[in-house]
Amino acid sequence: MAVQILSAVLFTFCFMSLMWFWGKTRNNYGVIDVGWALVIAGILSIITVLGDSSPLAKLIFLSPIWIWAIRLSGYLYWTRIRTNHPEDKRYADFRKDYGDKVHQKFFTNVFLLQGGLALLLIGPAIAMESWYLVSIQDFTIGVYLGWAFFWIGVIGEALADQQLHSFISVPANKGKVCNVGLWRYTRHPNYFFEWFLWLGIALIPFRGPAQWMTFVSPLVMFILLRFISGVPFAERYSLKSKGDLFVAYQKTTNAFFPWFPKK
Repeated sequence: MAVQILSAVLFTFCFMSLMWFWGKTRNNYGVIDVGWALVIAGILSIITVLGDSSPLAKLIFLSPIWIWAIRLSGYLYWTRIRTNHPEDKRYADFRKDYGDKVHQKFFTNVFLLQGGLALLLIGPAIAMESWYLVSIQDFTIGVYLGWAFFWIGVIGEALADQQLHSFISVPANKGKVCNVGLWRYTRHPNYFFEWFLWLGIALIPFRGPAQWMTFVSPLVMFILLRFISGVPFAERYSLKSKGDLFVAYQKTTNAFFPWFPKK
């Protein structure tokens, strides 16, 4: 396992260095959002492929991870980078704060930091050790539940992204709050469903108490999305740009877990 983890750390450093260089040459460090899902998929793939689980087990585990990573990274590239969308407000503010050391601090405080956070999500890959799945008859309840959770999550996240993109694409909606579709039931359905699909990924290799570490990943993902990099940043900028409209939205709609709007 030491060789697997060291290989994953080396990959993370190299990958994030390349992403930083790409962002520097484009003068847009928002490319880190494109790389986030890909670096996670790469880390889990390295640990899993170098492990001793069976080929079928590796396929069953890694397939949903790459479906998620390609879908999310592709969407972010298509809507933000390919279209030369202005740098995300988070990174634009960082650029102001970092002053003369902007490139150095983006490398350490954003790219390497996010790489380190991605390494905290290795629990399911560790749980893959010694899983000798050879046929469909060997599938555990975790495999079926995990794939079900995953598809609900990835479809929900994609639908939330599409609904938001469609809403903000209408000029008349500028300055308004997106409260249609899934956004009527939670202020951040994209984050909720991303966390939900990670519950599914964690369930796939779970075979008993010995694989408890697999659930560290959705816990870390929940903390990141709900309290650190997801909801707090989005709420802060929505309050700045939408003011009282967003305050009213906050009063009627849950921040993370979906529920019916309050009257």
